[in-house]
Amino acid sequence: MNRRFRAAGIHLLVSAVAAAAIGSVVSLLWYPAPYGELAGGLRLMAILVGVDLVLGPMLTAVVAAPAKPRAELIRDIGVIALIQLAAMAYGVHAIAVSRPVYVVFEVDRFRVVTPVDLDPKELAEAPASLRELPWTGPRLIATVRPTGNAGLFDSIGKSLNGADLAMQPEHWVDYSEAKAAVAKAAKPVGILLHRYPETESAVRAAAAKAGLPIESVRFLPLMSRRSSWVALLGMSNMQIVGFIPVDGFF
Repeated sequence: MNRRFRAAGIHLLVSAVAAAAIGSVVSLLWYPAPYGELAGGLRLMAILVGVDLVLGPMLTAVVAAPAKPRAELIRDIGVIALIQLAAMAYGVHAIAVSRPVYVVFEVDRFRVVTPVDLDPKELAEAPASLRELPWTGPRLIATVRPTGNAGLFDSIGKSLNGADLAMQPEHWVDYSEAKAAVAKAAKPVGILLHRYPETESAVRAAAAKAGLPIESVRFLPLMSRRSSWVALLGMSNMQIVGFIPVDGFF
């Protein structure tokens, strides 16, 4: 039994170090707060860690029989490590392609966009500065409404197939070009506080952190495929200054 515990313990330690390294990249770069919760990164990471910390060490404990020859044990643990690495690689890939790359202003809301939301062939139609998807957290950009009947019908057709306007790269623009539209769509935070009075402390904290009086805060819904939150905006520059986990459509 000592051999089983020792082998499983070593395997658990190595797995924990690997999981911690991957978790740091995921939580600090790919899914900075609050996108781990908003875009599902925490759930995916929990699954990956569960597989990493359970699958390998448990199988090692099973095969590390005291009477098993050393060469055979090394072979078996090697096979387990390969299986574990394959599972880990698949999990990291799933987390990477689901990471938020853009937070896109879309008419009257923000939408979180991930690589799986996009057709790689259509990225060539985006502005040159937006064709490379970020790896260090989502970038704030905007869309413009399509013009002309052909463009409008094409956009509507894509939306009906699940690609909302924010997921159509040909309509992306730099956020600075849409600040007037954002300001027009944004609502006074008093409306939010009237609907959700329990959020006042969180709103005040976000405003104070940004150095803003609460009266100058605006809000818009923030959508992902998993949920709908609220993005708080500074009235002067329409930059996001905070997030509230309540439904922004009311």
